Amino acid sequence: MTCVDVHVDWGLTGLRAMSEFPVLVVVDVLSFSSAVDIATSRGARVLPLRSHDVQVPGGAVLAGPRSLDRWSLSPSSLRSITAVRLGLPSPNGATLCAEASATGATVFAGCLRNADAVAAAAARVGGPIGVVAGGERRDGELRPAIEDLLGAGAIISALPGRRSPEAELAAAAFQAVRDDIGGLLAGCDSGLELAEMGFAHDVDLAAEVNASRTAPVLRDGFLEAA
Repeated sequence: MTCVDVHVDWGLTGLRAMSEFPVLVVVDVLSFSSAVDIATSRGARVLPLRSHDVQVPGGAVLAGPRSLDRWSLSPSSLRSITAVRLGLPSPNGATLCAEASATGATVFAGCLRNADAVAAAAARVGGPIGVVAGGERRDGELRPAIEDLLGAGAIISALPGRRSPEAELAAAAFQAVRDDIGGLLAGCDSGLELAEMGFAHDVDLAAEVNASRTAPVLRDGFLEAA
């Protein structure tokens, strides 16, 4: 594996398989990584929390359940955020970032919005680079999610170096459908679920490929703009 520069794998098991890599990129498009991109672009620092965590350091704000009335996992709710420290729980992306923080790797939160920026920042650190597609947790089992496959593929497409076959396939998938990302995200299981909950606007935000130049990196436990 060491002769390959860019790898991709799924969920906690995949992250642990790549835990010795110097760079890990966590991809949870709907919605943790997209929320982090928007928050850090506005000067906030985000503390990734596992879903059962409710304790945050003094001076930090704990995000609420998905809502537009207060800062939450909804990316739309964070367009009004200020330069605060925000504790953001999530069963997928935040949990992966919290796990990755113990590996010693440089950890980025990547999505479709910041794919090129994250790829450039990760490449500056050097490889091998492990891209972790979050997927969805349902009844304790991992469900691969196309939005995370496409987010991973967008980042991989912008990375230099040799790719594993899995990484090559993710990049090819993104390139094949990049002109219809919005439609695919709106029609996938996660997108439909968010629309039914009244958060279709979050799907629209997440589908804005390279709308952001922010590369959120984990420093001292918090994700902040690189």
